[in-house]
Amino acid sequence: MRTHLPSATTAARRLSQRAAWRSSWLEFSALVLITVVLVDCLSRPWNQPPMLAPLLAVPPALAGIGAATVRRPLGYGAVSLLAAIAIAAKPTEYAPWLPVTTIFTVVIITAVATAGTAVNVLQERRIAAVTSVAEAAQRALLRPPPPRLGPLGFDVVYVAAAAEAKVGGDLYEAVATSAHGIRMIMGDVRGKGLGAVELATDVLGMFREQAHDACTLAELATRLDAGLGRGLGRHEEFVTALLVEIDPESGRTSIFNCGHPPPLLIPAARDGAATRRVTLLEVPAPAPPLGLLALGDCSDAQLIHALQPDDQLLLYTDGVTEARDAKRAFYPLPDRVSVLAAKAAGSQAAGKALLKPVSSVGVRQGQSQGLLDLVRTDLHKHVGAPLDDDAALLLVQAPAAWPAAQIAKAPARATA
Repeated sequence: MRTHLPSATTAARRLSQRAAWRSSWLEFSALVLITVVLVDCLSRPWNQPPMLAPLLAVPPALAGIGAATVRRPLGYGAVSLLAAIAIAAKPTEYAPWLPVTTIFTVVIITAVATAGTAVNVLQERRIAAVTSVAEAAQRALLRPPPPRLGPLGFDVVYVAAAAEAKVGGDLYEAVATSAHGIRMIMGDVRGKGLGAVELATDVLGMFREQAHDACTLAELATRLDAGLGRGLGRHEEFVTALLVEIDPESGRTSIFNCGHPPPLLIPAARDGAATRRVTLLEVPAPAPPLGLLALGDCSDAQLIHALQPDDQLLLYTDGVTEARDAKRAFYPLPDRVSVLAAKAAGSQAAGKALLKPVSSVGVRQGQSQGLLDLVRTDLHKHVGAPLDDDAALLLVQAPAAWPAAQIAKAPARATA
């Protein structure tokens, strides 16, 4: 299994298509308006004033709204100006000042729309430059875990929020330790912006170092909390986190929850069922978030579970479960995963891994889709718009058989 981060190509293509659609409607409406004004004003007798002439100032004003280049308001203004000059060339007995006033108004509106567009384009370029740097820093921070650690396979998806809130504090990591199996973290920094990214960097740095030394997940959480406590005066934030430890020999899984959404257990396929009965692995009482750990009781924040062969474990942030549709309904992740997991398994060839490899550009090879691809598509379909918050999903795939079970069966086979 390979990891991947979603490319912005699809989103950019969709935005471009929407912009082109809006531009076509604007051009059509402006053409109809200018045509109606010309026909009405030029067909009137000389003793009737051209009352619709001031409407020629509307097209350049509308063209300046959301324009990506100054050419659009300038072009619309030029067409409106030519129409106003044509109307002014026809003599009229009443209100002879109206055509001249219309010309003056069109020129002023076009100048204002052009200047406003130029300022907006300059600001958008500056924001895009800053955002691209921030995104590059965030991608360097969120290094995808390797496609395989020991017997476990990994897949990850990071769904960015709307452009104005693109830089968030979601974090994830998986490391293989020599004494404590494979340890993972999924976290979410309260707040957004570069401060959240900085805090996420601190947490990931501490986790990568402490995951090899801390004897238990509770001790690991305490060390991360202590490290954050030394910097709270600087950040004034906290981090919800889920710590997971899996024994690569037996599949014994330990979960320590610090105020984070519980992981989803996706059992292996049984008899080609249309749905999977997913389970939330909830601890008896979650501990407070990292940075606030000392304020609560952590004695019941841990859960032990035996991960079975071919089971999957889905870790995620609240950007997934708190995504709302037009009716303000939350995304029902457990219910949707129950259906999508079976669909993903059914789309794969028999005997092949559930998660397909990715190419160098981050697109899955083949026609089949993995579970996280389906969840991401379904999430966007549910929301119908860019997410308000970042969303991260980390999928862990158990092997077809744990090494300890294979060793236990070997003597029996030899005796037989």
